[in-house]
Amino acid sequence: MLKSMGMAAAVLAAAQAAPASAQEFPERGIEFVAGYGPGGGHDTMLRSMAKIMQEEGIIETPINVINKPGGSSAVAMGYLNSRAGDGHYLMSVTSSHITTPLTSNIGLDFSDFTPIARLGIDPELLVVNAAGPYKSIDDLLKADKVLNVGGTATGSIEHIVAIQFQKQTGKKVNFVPFQGDGDVVAALLSNQLDFIVTNPGTARDFIEAGKFNALAISTEERIDALPDVPTFKEQDIDITLSLYRGVTAPADISDEAKAYLIEKMSELNESAAWKSGYLDPNSVVEGFITGDEFEAYLEETQGVYRETLTELGIIK
Repeated sequence: MLKSMGMAAAVLAAAQAAPASAQEFPERGIEFVAGYGPGGGHDTMLRSMAKIMQEEGIIETPINVINKPGGSSAVAMGYLNSRAGDGHYLMSVTSSHITTPLTSNIGLDFSDFTPIARLGIDPELLVVNAAGPYKSIDDLLKADKVLNVGGTATGSIEHIVAIQFQKQTGKKVNFVPFQGDGDVVAALLSNQLDFIVTNPGTARDFIEAGKFNALAISTEERIDALPDVPTFKEQDIDITLSLYRGVTAPADISDEAKAYLIEKMSELNESAAWKSGYLDPNSVVEGFITGDEFEAYLEETQGVYRETLTELGIIK
């Protein structure tokens, strides 16, 4: 009897001690995963994040940034998927997090991960040559021709915005894909195109120099960096697509890990160093949302991409 009571007391004492001895999250350093090579947008964002978060004391455990390029982020998605249940991994995500699963058979999509935060957006601008005939959206709509529109790559966000413009206005467009932003800009400067769809980082210097005019931006409201540029919505064109920049974690992580990661991303977003050290230099617009709201945004974005890419014949 005394022996049984002693064993019961030992079990009770062990149970009471367990929570106190359990390690809180994080138990080790955190790994930031870039789906593209060094120097690209994913890599730049994550290395800026790591530097600011450590210098500002937002995350005190070590942060290691690794690159897993290949397959337009498919390799990184597979890598993160193999870490399911472990919140010590964060992957950078942009539009390829939606388009790669839609256009290739990788067996994964955004719903197979844990959305943590959208950290900013690269809006899309409709830009014309300032020396050309178009001074407003109405001028474009009144043009007695199919409009030649430039952007980067078939199926890119620029292509999708151009097709959305056609759908919303009824004005026929011919999308002309280019290898990079520099080629797009050169084509507009030489009047080979009626307009281009591009991001503020590409067009801003040309707008400030008076060579280009931006006639619309794809944000919900005007942005501080370009306060004179009206939104598409102001002009009764329902386009609010932007290239988002965010982070996602593996599936099935603990509630504690998810809450921690969202809290740390919120602290980063509130840091002046984040705005001055990453957002402003890279012409990224603030657009912070987290958790369930970010997941809903991804679901809505996937719907628009799927519909447009199907119409373009890129997917079936």
